[in-house]
Amino acid sequence: MQKLNLSVQLQNGTIDANFDSIKAALAAELDTYKKMVFTEDSKKDAKDTVAYLRKFNKALDDKRKEVKKAYMAPCDAFEAKVNELKKQVDEPINFINQQIEEFERKRVEEKRALIKEIYTGIAAEHAEAAEYLPLQKIYDKRWENATTTKKVITETITERMTSVEKDLATIRGMESEYEDKGIERYKATLELSDAIATMNQYQKQKEEILRREKEREERIEAAEEKEEPSGSAVPVIPAVPTKEPKEESVVAFVPTGNTVRYEVIADLFQIAQLESAMREYGIKFRRV
Repeated sequence: MQKLNLSVQLQNGTIDANFDSIKAALAAELDTYKKMVFTEDSKKDAKDTVAYLRKFNKALDDKRKEVKKAYMAPCDAFEAKVNELKKQVDEPINFINQQIEEFERKRVEEKRALIKEIYTGIAAEHAEAAEYLPLQKIYDKRWENATTTKKVITETITERMTSVEKDLATIRGMESEYEDKGIERYKATLELSDAIATMNQYQKQKEEILRREKEREERIEAAEEKEEPSGSAVPVIPAVPTKEPKEESVVAFVPTGNTVRYEVIADLFQIAQLESAMREYGIKFRRV
């Protein structure tokens, strides 16, 4: 396409008017108005005077608009013709851009397929970690950039998988009774500190429940030593306060007036949880 230059002939426009004579005439006439003093009786004259002066102002402004419109007419016509030329050039630009966008769309699709292939290969070697790191959870849109290499994507995903494996090893290495709770929390947040805090919280809650259960039993034993045995009468176990969240609590629905007997095999912590759950549901029970 040969070089094209828009050649424009521009003459500096000037607008002449009798500004000086109008200004001098206004100075003389307006000086009189500045000295006018009106009374309540001449209020109508005051209003008429203001209306006259405003009419003159409006005439000046109307003339300004008229001259400006005439002055801008050639510029507006020039701008319209330039925009017409730009529109003519835009047609091939848009046509070529559509092709470029299609090229980019295909490139991104191919890059996404490559990312998925890379992830699948790494996940096969880190099966457990992959359960915690599905592709959509670690996907980075920047991987789709043309400047992001396969090597960078591979190293990034591998590092994330390795990090998860190390965290899981740390959790299991603590040999906590609540390892499953820690791992469950880790799977949700992928934060090792969250997992450790969760296990510690469960352990502290258990210790608190066992301590209170022991105190309760000691109180019962002390009371029994002071009282005569009352045959079949068995004291109702008081509630054991606990912050432990209810998990798979065994709740027996007992119709009013009926009795259902269970034999439960559990440790003190589990028993405390079971009894707390039954109390919450208003179920009366006693230890036999």
